[in-house]
Amino acid sequence: MLTDDEIEFGKSSGSPDSKREQSTIAFPYLDLDAAIEVAKAIYSRSGLGSCELDELAAEMNQTMSGAFRLKTGTARIFDLTEKEGKSGIRLSELGREIVSPDSERAARVEAFMRVPLYKAVYDKYRGHLLPPMKALEREMTGLGVAVKQADKARQAFERSARQAGYFESGDDRLIRPKISEPTKRGEDQVSNGASSEDAQHRELADKGATLKSGNDYHPFVQGLLDELPRSDQFTQWELHDQAEWLQAAASIFKLLSKKKGRVEVKVWEEKETPIG
Repeated sequence: MLTDDEIEFGKSSGSPDSKREQSTIAFPYLDLDAAIEVAKAIYSRSGLGSCELDELAAEMNQTMSGAFRLKTGTARIFDLTEKEGKSGIRLSELGREIVSPDSERAARVEAFMRVPLYKAVYDKYRGHLLPPMKALEREMTGLGVAVKQADKARQAFERSARQAGYFESGDDRLIRPKISEPTKRGEDQVSNGASSEDAQHRELADKGATLKSGNDYHPFVQGLLDELPRSDQFTQWELHDQAEWLQAAASIFKLLSKKKGRVEVKVWEEKETPIG
């Protein structure tokens, strides 16, 4: 079975050839769309939380096979996922952006650059035509790709470049796509009427939240609010569950505000001291 480390460095599956020569630069065998498939499956199964690998395999209608590990390894190389414990996986900040329709295009552009091999090729040929197929493979071997893996590396590179929008000006050059600011929702969307908005107010009020005017919350923020317990259930909300919600909120606010730094949420439980 493939391990994440084997996948990360483009090793095959333990064949004699791969043992004789190993790549020294990270690249995936699969393309960007395969990585996004994993990210969307994680979001579908666990939202912004952690997902066990066996649960993710079930969500993707797969088994814990080498093919499944290859896909999850691909998502990690594109920096869409992070490891969580021994057998868990969660979306990275970039992964959270890529599952949102409002930011998917920009996230695709960035994900392409997170692959060390792809960034190296882009940096070298920025403003220049890419070399022909075989010459590009030789260029990749010079960057650290094993000779016997160069063909697969090139094919995945070309598919991913196309899926990320870098070939929009032609397949013979890499041009970073220009990303326009996403249009704000709210005024641009047709209102569902006062009665619908009032119903949403009542529903969120039961959860201890207030609906923002125009209902123009980012989907990630709205998802957080949807996870709040109802007002009559707050006394049953465990501290570690509160901490997980707050940490998820901190991650989302940091992502949306584009601020650098890190917010940590810790729990200190006070034990009751017996009297007498």
